[in-house]
Amino acid sequence: PARLCTIGDIENKTKQSNNMRVSPTTVALLASLSLQAPSFSVGFHVSPSGGGRVAASTNSNVSGHQRLRIGALFSTTTEDNETTSATSTKKKKKLGLLTFDLDDTLYPIAPVLDEANTAFSTAMSNFGYVGIQPSDIVAAGKKIRIDIAEDTQVDVSADKAEDPLKPTTVNHKEIRLAAIRKKMEEFILQTKLKQTADDWATDVDDLTAPVIKSAEKWARTTVHSSVVQAVYNAWEMERHHAAERHLFPDAISAIKQIQSDNPNVIIGAVTDGSANPMLMVFSLMPLFDFTVSWEDDIANVQQMEQFQELSAVDQSDELSWIYRLAVQKGKEMSALTSEIKKKNDEEEDEDIEWCWVHVGDDLAYDVGGAATCGAKTVLVDLSPEYGQTARLRLEGKVPEWSTETEDELGAHKKMSANAMDKVDARIQTLSQLPEVIAELLNGKSDE
Repeated sequence: PARLCTIGDIENKTKQSNNMRVSPTTVALLASLSLQAPSFSVGFHVSPSGGGRVAASTNSNVSGHQRLRIGALFSTTTEDNETTSATSTKKKKKLGLLTFDLDDTLYPIAPVLDEANTAFSTAMSNFGYVGIQPSDIVAAGKKIRIDIAEDTQVDVSADKAEDPLKPTTVNHKEIRLAAIRKKMEEFILQTKLKQTADDWATDVDDLTAPVIKSAEKWARTTVHSSVVQAVYNAWEMERHHAAERHLFPDAISAIKQIQSDNPNVIIGAVTDGSANPMLMVFSLMPLFDFTVSWEDDIANVQQMEQFQELSAVDQSDELSWIYRLAVQKGKEMSALTSEIKKKNDEEEDEDIEWCWVHVGDDLAYDVGGAATCGAKTVLVDLSPEYGQTARLRLEGKVPEWSTETEDELGAHKKMSANAMDKVDARIQTLSQLPEVIAELLNGKSDE
């Protein structure tokens, strides 16, 4: 076998060259190389543990010249290391959490509710409550909401014990359940009074007060909770089916593009209504990771400090609980995939600043609420052909589908005005969203 050179040989060669300067690290490196068998070469990679140490790995394709260059690379001076460290302190912004409002942001709410309310009427007819129109349910809901807002002296616990479906909070679900039950009771009452009048050969208007009161009590006990819930379920199912049918044409493609641009992003929905992307199985469900709802999460948040009904909110910071909950869920979802991220990301976590962007159409609830909790905000102020109607409230108009009272409308307008300066970007089509988010991450905005 060929004679293997020793450390002494290398040192002698070094002394003979006046123009060559070899660091101790290089000497040690070459010495280690010379001890290897001729048919087996050694390559190097930086150890994940850091410290600039060199670790060995088998690689028969690395030449001696390449090995020399790698050895020289790690004989850099302390000054060079300090320069590299200084340049690596600047963090790169990446999209970590993206939250969406749903109604009038990803689809128009007016036709969705119209079709869902038609399902109300159809379901009630199937249970024998014929002749009840969708507009009757909306009108009943508005009346119930006004009664709750005005009645502040009621013993809620006593009323709830007497009537389990009586709404105790001003949220869409309880109001709709109460509206369904109210129309059923009215139908049964009128039917019972008509039968009684026919049996007595008299007119309904001539029936005495005790008879009417007895009929009212009978009507309340006749309406079963399971029937009310079944009708509501039909409404809710149709609401989600209608939302899928009416999705804005560029909604899906915009979200997919954002996911492509930001592979690690967690996407969630934040809504004050009963919409849930996880129930839109043919469209939004594959794109979303979680949802938080003012209605569905009420049981969890009523124990939190400073909780208020949405109808009583008149300041942006009073909306913060739902956005804090969204951030919490986003972190939980991110933690579930943290190991995958560590394997796929080229950069270390400490070199990345994860950012949160919220997208919605409502200045008061979306922009004002999310900005208070630290989100970058994108106002979805779409072109007229998209058919947004919720923004009519900024003009002092109540959309036909809304059950908002005049006082609530006034508070909403005030909050919207206060949130004007919290808009970070504004879009007129959803196809603009991926580019706008990229600009926000780079420190730019349209506002």
